[in-house]
Amino acid sequence: MCADYSSTMKNPFTDTNHEKSQAISGSRRVKKQWRWSFDFRLFVGVTLIVASLISAYVISKSTSKMITVWSATTDLAPGEMIEESDVTITRVSLVNKAEFYLDGASPIVGSYVLRPIRASELVPAFALSEMPISDLHKVPISLPSLRIPHSVSNGSIVDVYGVLRSSTASLSQVQNQNPTKKLLTGVSVDAMNMDASKLGGETGLTLLVPTGEVYSFISSFADYEFILVKSE
Repeated sequence: MCADYSSTMKNPFTDTNHEKSQAISGSRRVKKQWRWSFDFRLFVGVTLIVASLISAYVISKSTSKMITVWSATTDLAPGEMIEESDVTITRVSLVNKAEFYLDGASPIVGSYVLRPIRASELVPAFALSEMPISDLHKVPISLPSLRIPHSVSNGSIVDVYGVLRSSTASLSQVQNQNPTKKLLTGVSVDAMNMDASKLGGETGLTLLVPTGEVYSFISSFADYEFILVKSE
């Protein structure tokens, strides 16, 4: 009976030591977890700082390679003289091709266009001349607005087709020739007058026609009605 009673009794000193060891072990685990969590946040913070410094360095290096060049604000046609509103200075990155374009510090207003330049296109150095083109002539025409593509404007490059006028063409003419003919290829629109078309009249255009095609084109006025075609 005494043996059974002593086996069931708890030793207060043993229990107390066991609880203290458990508490110390748990405290150590908490400290280890806290240290690991703190170190991880520190690592992430340092990484972000380093990444931001690298990004700032890369951006500063790329910005230092930017140059200013001229770009067109509207379509420019060969033979057209550049006005101040036709161009603007643009900041771009052209590391290997900068020599092909005109520096924004160089004045180009008053220069003449040698080849078509589209709106927003950078102006190449070889596309301008200080002297006007002598082999192009300004030829005025008029036609209904429905025969002009909506995107046509000053500087646009167009083809001019002619449709034989039914009122002036005889039956033999219609039978012996195609009623539709391509009259001009790749000519530039120098100017447009939309005022008359707003009142129901025809739209006036001035085309830059090469010298060798001026006579034949003007001769077609009596026989053909014109239609403009623009390639995108």
